[in-house]
Formats: sequence, C-alpha cells, structure tokens
Amino acid sequence: MGRIWAVARNTFVSAVRMKTAIVFMAMLLILLPILSLTSTGDGTAIGRVQSFVSYGLGLVSFLLSMLTIVVACYTLSSDVKHKRVYSVVTKPIRRFEFVIGKALGVILLDLLLLAVFSGVIYGLTIQMPRFAKTSDEELVRLKNEFFTARASLKRTIDEQALEKQTDDVYKELVRTGQLDESRSRESVMAELRNAAKYNMYAAGPGGTVLWEFKKVRPFDANESLFIRFKFNAAQTPADKSLYGVWYVGDYRQIQGGPETMKTPIYQIPRKDVVGTMREFEVPADAVAADGYLAVGFYNEPMNGTTVIFPIEDGFEVLYKAGGFGGNFISAVLIMFARLVFLACLGVSLSTWVGFPVAILCSLTIFFTGVINGFVVQSFDYLGQNLTIFYSVTIKPLIWLLPKFDQNYNVNKYLIDARMIRFGFLMLAAGVLLLKSLILLLIGFFIFAKRELAKVVI
Repeated sequence: MGRIWAVARNTFVSAVRMKTAIVFMAMLLILLPILSLTSTGDGTAIGRVQSFVSYGLGLVSFLLSMLTIVVACYTLSSDVKHKRVYSVVTKPIRRFEFVIGKALGVILLDLLLLAVFSGVIYGLTIQMPRFAKTSDEELVRLKNEFFTARASLKRTIDEQALEKQTDDVYKELVRTGQLDESRSRESVMAELRNAAKYNMYAAGPGGTVLWEFKKVRPFDANESLFIRFKFNAAQTPADKSLYGVWYVGDYRQIQGGPETMKTPIYQIPRKDVVGTMREFEVPADAVAADGYLAVGFYNEPMNGTTVIFPIEDGFEVLYKAGGFGGNFISAVLIMFARLVFLACLGVSLSTWVGFPVAILCSLTIFFTGVINGFVVQSFDYLGQNLTIFYSVTIKPLIWLLPKFDQNYNVNKYLIDARMIRFGFLMLAAGVLLLKSLILLLIGFFIFAKRELAKVVI
C-alpha cells in the first residue's frame, strides 16, 4: 500500500502543478461568484437560485470532467513517452500498483476540487436570498419549493393491462375488416398503444381526469403537498390558456355522503398556460388517515377542447421527505462517481495508447454519456436486425458507456427539489464504480503484458 500511495502522492502533486489545472481552478473561482450575482432565471428569487445551481453545478461538473480526462490521460502516457517509467518499473513496485497509484492520484485531485467548489456553490446558494432583497413571501416559497427534498408520486402504467387492451382492439379491427393490409401488425399495435396512452389521462370538455394514490405518508401533516402538472390541448386556444378546477382529498368520501367526511377536499379553480409546467400548494391534511389521496381535474366546458396530461411528465404529487443539505450531498456524490469513472477510463486507455488517442477516446465516451439515452436507443434499433451478434458483442460494450443524462442528471433533482433516494444513489454511484473497476482491470492486464523497452545487444 505504501508503494501505491507514493505513486498517488506524486501524481497528485504533479497534477496540481499543471497549467491546465491551475487555469481550470482559477476559472471556477472567478466564474462561480459572478454567476451567483448575475443569475436571473425567471426574475423571481427561486428562479435566480435555481438558475445559479443549474449553471454552477453544470460548470463545475463539465470543467472537472475535462480536467480529469486531461490529467488521467497525460499522467501515465507522458511517463512512458518521456521514459520516466523506466526508473519506476525497475524498482520493487508491481505494474498494477503503478496503475492504481496513477488512478488514485487523479481521484484524490477530483475529491479535493469537487469538495471545494461544491462547498462554494452550497455556501453561495444559501446566501443568495440575503444578497438580494427577498420578500417574506418569496422566502416561504424558497423554503417549500427549493430548500427542501420532496418525494414524488406518479401513476405508473400497467403494461400488461395496456398490452391486453391494445391486443383486444387489434383483434376487433381484424374481425371487422378495418385494417389496412399494407401495414404490419407491429406498426398498428404501436399506434393503438400510443392512442391508449393518450386517452388514459385525457378529458374532453366537461370531463374529468382522476389520479388515486395509496400509502401517502407526508413528512408532517402540517406541511403541504405540491401538485405539479403540465397539460396539452387538442386545439390550443388563442390566449394559450385553459380553465379547470382541481379537487384534492379523499375522493371516497363523496361516494359515502356528508356523514363520512373526515378530511377536507380542497377545490382549486385555475387558469393555466398550455404546455407549461405549473405547480400549486395544498395542505397535507387532504391525505386520509390510511394514506389515500385522490386528485381530480375538471375540464371546464368553456374550453371547448380536450385536455391531455402527458404520461411522462404531465402530473405528479410532491411532498417533503428530507432536507436540501442531504440532497445536495447526494448529488455531489453522484458527480464524484462520474469523475472516478473518467479517471479510471483515462488511465486505462493510456496503458496501451498515446495521449492524443486516449484523450480523443475519453472525450468521445464522455459526450456519449451526455446523450446516452439517444445512443442506446439507436443501437437497440440496430440490434433488432443483428440479434445474436448484437447481444454478444455490441450490447456489453454499450453497458460500459456512462449515463449522465435523463434520470442521472442530478441538476434536475436539486432544481425541482426532488429527493435523491438512497437506493438510487447507491445504484447510480455503484454502477459507475463497477464500470471503473472493470476499466482498471483491463488496464492492469494490458500494462502487465506491454513491452516498455526492448533489450538491444
């Protein structure tokens, strides 16, 4: 362990002295305070804070990722290129210890810089409401909608029931002879499936959409629930706004009559813009004693159009389940796992290729991780035609690609005050660390077999 630590310490000191590292650190020290003073968002207090956290963490993540790639690819490949490695491998140190030490040195640099700059972002975020003249109303909103961690309730689709419904409709179309013979069964089923999803949370003029949840456990009955929604319209009105009435509470009480009323049912009339995410607050005492909660939306007949709530992001109920500090630490830990992966990737590549190739491959993999969802979907489409070859060769390589987008984008959790659950944290960080270990093992094997010098007589 002493030999590994000696290499790591030397790598860390060398990296800190690199001009690239100094420039990146100076940029962050200058840009983060400027961002905290110039971020405006939508002009509100919460908008300014959300904008700063989004751009601040994004900037830190990007610059530290670039720095990690540069340092990780340079540290070992430069030793080989300039023949400094000859004086190391002749000492009583194994090659795998040398590789581990190089990766550990880069990781220690990442740990130090991420701790410093995430601490700067956290401190500036906490102080931002004090920099500007923030009203009491805005402070309450910040407390409820940003400086907290909220759990989310969404209705999931019963895929089996949806598939059965789609299949029944398809069979009926076949029986009645309404199908176009030129179309394949897969394309018709896909269209029917999308139509079923479309109608699942849609209401015509005078119609209602109802969401029901069980086992809802707010952090405190005196706290609030937050209904977050976005709807589209079959025909968008001229002012792009629709009227509706929301009902939140124990829907079962309506069926039982006034004598069964034990918890309040809140009625909230609203006018909202089509296609825009909205959020409103409801007291948490709307949840029944057994954890049941129903939320209904009544589409006013005056709208004259069908209202559709997208399944992916059309509706959810948020309630307080933790604090901002713990959520921020979870986000930083996921970012650190990314940097560990990039450090191991760069060191592993530099065990068998030179600096230019290693940094090109690392950058390609990094930016692929930023659009991982698109890349995976593209290969899955390709895999439909290659089946066995795809499953054996391409698919395992795709699994090694990192995921930095969609659900793995930590910014969206902090901006919307969504709680990063412990299970998700372990999954996101654990998978990246496992991939990092695999990359290091590949680097060990290659570096152990690599001929660094040839004896000439």
